[in-house]
Amino acid sequence: MMEGDATTEAGVRTDTVQASSDVATLWVRWCKGRNLSDRDDLVETYTPFVRMLAAKCYANRITRGLEFADYLQFGLVGLIEAIERFDASYGVRFETFGGYRIQGAILNGVENLSEVQKQLSVRRQMVRERNASLASGTNGKEESALEKLASVAIGLAIGFVLEDSGIYETSERTAADSAYAKVELRQLRQQIAELVRQLSDQQRTVIHRHYFQQVPFEQIALAMQLTKGRISQIHKAAIERLRLLRTENASFCVNL
Repeated sequence: MMEGDATTEAGVRTDTVQASSDVATLWVRWCKGRNLSDRDDLVETYTPFVRMLAAKCYANRITRGLEFADYLQFGLVGLIEAIERFDASYGVRFETFGGYRIQGAILNGVENLSEVQKQLSVRRQMVRERNASLASGTNGKEESALEKLASVAIGLAIGFVLEDSGIYETSERTAADSAYAKVELRQLRQQIAELVRQLSDQQRTVIHRHYFQQVPFEQIALAMQLTKGRISQIHKAAIERLRLLRTENASFCVNL
């Protein structure tokens, strides 16, 4: 019985030594030849280690907007960078060297992605505000459903030009078409900037802050000491005024 246990323990130790030997050989090959296939093998070898670190970071997360897969992906990026920089000749274990870098890559990735998500959230909020503003009451004018829809569409299109959205740039354009479209769009922005100067002070302030400075209605309302609903009304009136000015100005041709 004792012999059996000793044999089993010896077998476990032999497997462990063999595994360590394989990893050491892999490191030697990678450091000597810098072959991408060897690097991929190292990535596969240390993926469970990265998964463990990602799980710890995920368990201690503050923001709930990201999935575990995001943490793992950031960790794998950090793993590749650590493998590229690791020098086995220093006698330091890779887990010690790479652990800090992998966790740092996870935390940096989460922070950057969270910031992007915040910006996207603000962007979605602003789009919702514009839609609601343009679709609100018609200021005493009787409009059919089709006319109202067209009014909203034109208002949104003017808004896209105002905020430098690049709506004319698509991956299907040829180089010549793209160059022409950029010139055309630049001219449109210059023309509409001239029209914005003809708005009232309140309208011009709302347009500048919302489109040029990317400020939501609520913050504009606080700065101007007005209600958010009033800012929405001013925004709608400003866009409608720009539409009228566009119609009156024969040189301002927007392809909508």
